[in-house]
Amino acid sequence: MRVLAYRFQAAALGGLDRAVLRRLRGPRDEALGSKGTRPFATRGPTTREGVGLRSGALLVREWKGRRERVMVLDDGFAWNGGVYRSLSQVAKAITGTNWNGHRFFGLKAVRGEPSNVRRSAQAAGKILR
Repeated sequence: MRVLAYRFQAAALGGLDRAVLRRLRGPRDEALGSKGTRPFATRGPTTREGVGLRSGALLVREWKGRRERVMVLDDGFAWNGGVYRSLSQVAKAITGTNWNGHRFFGLKAVRGEPSNVRRSAQAAGKILR
């Protein structure tokens, strides 16, 4: 979506000038304007249980007959035109009550019960046997 948005903007307003393109295509240290120092390496967001959530992933949950979609961003989660720092904030905005965001979206198992992924894998194993 970002690439598409950039292309629309570039078509309407013009692309990047040659000086900027040269800096972007140059060595990394020169492009950032600092010599000898590197920026911090970025990590993808993960849940406490280790489920990796890559930027651009879409989480879907049905709530009260409506399908709610949340997109994972580099710096948070997008839902309904807003950006939230955590899944718990998104779950609270959807439901109006406090929820564990990972549990609400099925990323965390309820105590003593396997998660949806494990449950479906177990069901598939029973069918194959």
